[in-house]
Amino acid sequence: MGQQELVLVLTSNLFFLPRIESAAEHFGLEVLSVASAPALLEAAEDRNVSLVLVDLEMDEQVWSKAISALNDSVKSEGAPLVVAYGPHGEPGVLRKARELGSDAVIIKRDFSERLPELMESRGRAAIPD
Repeated sequence: MGQQELVLVLTSNLFFLPRIESAAEHFGLEVLSVASAPALLEAAEDRNVSLVLVDLEMDEQVWSKAISALNDSVKSEGAPLVVAYGPHGEPGVLRKARELGSDAVIIKRDFSERLPELMESRGRAAIPD
């Protein structure tokens, strides 16, 4: 039997994490939360990562380094999608996350409402047609 599918979450918001874990568990996914780019890359090594979620309310230096590092190290065919989520009142932050290589960027309200759909699709539901 293969490794359980993993959702990596770069966040420091431990209050929101249980909502992500609950949605992921419903679709047979395990969740691992990390708080730095090096920890994210280390956690992704030799694991069956289906989706990477990046909280844009973290320090910009942390999430920008993480998104860039992910693109440099694991972006290939079959690599997990990177979905960044953040506040709607900061369009520059959302734009920067997209420019750095996130596959999708969602405002936090929509992210929260669409969690089950995002987990079921392993992030593909966030990518516009």
